[in-house]
Amino acid sequence: MKSYQPADIRNIAIVGHATSGKTMLAEAMLMCGGVIHRMGGIVQGSTVSDYHVGEQQRQISIHTAPLSLEWQNRRLNVLDTPGYLDFSSEALNALRVVDIAVVVVNAAHGIGVGTEMMWDYATQFGLPKIIVINALDKENVDFDLLLEEIRERFGTQVFPMQVPVNPGPGFNQVLDVLRSEICTYAADHSGKYEEAPASGEWRTQVEARHKELVEHIAESDDTLLQKFFDEGSLSEEVLRTGIHPAVQKQVFIPLFCTSGETNVGVARLLDFIGRFGSS
Repeated sequence: MKSYQPADIRNIAIVGHATSGKTMLAEAMLMCGGVIHRMGGIVQGSTVSDYHVGEQQRQISIHTAPLSLEWQNRRLNVLDTPGYLDFSSEALNALRVVDIAVVVVNAAHGIGVGTEMMWDYATQFGLPKIIVINALDKENVDFDLLLEEIRERFGTQVFPMQVPVNPGPGFNQVLDVLRSEICTYAADHSGKYEEAPASGEWRTQVEARHKELVEHIAESDDTLLQKFFDEGSLSEEVLRTGIHPAVQKQVFIPLFCTSGETNVGVARLLDFIGRFGSS
């Protein structure tokens, strides 16, 4: 068994309201990491997380499932937790032993009671949080409206690291704000993608959001803030260096866009956790 240094280990809990897509997000993570070579499904009862016969019959998670994968030469230990309030103790116990809370919100259903409960407990436990808007491949999703609602509930420090280019059925493209690129994901659920520079209206949007990102990062450190005031911006190297402490202090809460069922956006979420997450 490969040995990892503590700095290369990420312990993550995936939490949120019921039916937000946590199990399929975890399944997509395993697919990206090469742990599995074919994604299972909730209806078929074939996901790695929902291994218990009761979960397969009810098509819901009852127990916290411990999973692991390697990403960027780092070990990611992932706890996929139940969303139904009857089993909330499983999620609370998971939050007590991890270093990062990934709070999942269903794009079609919005913020639920379970979302708010897990957010409050993660805050109480002093955990850095990452928000994932999942199921962006469903009908009747409005990313801008949901982002506004999330910011109203959880604070203006919530910042979209990704923006969906074509939300709804067929969703396969996201705008990556940090790298100013549009990622187009393969239709085979592999999680693989191609990158292209943002152009046109997307270039304009990414420039505006990139400036907002710089401001968030600068607020995390007095030295960076002074540098920002003196120079009017931060270099790419300084920006990336400042992301980790900004996430730890939660002056900056990153938000990602995914579809767990079709494995869109998940690889870049793993990139961020591997590079900037808590160890």
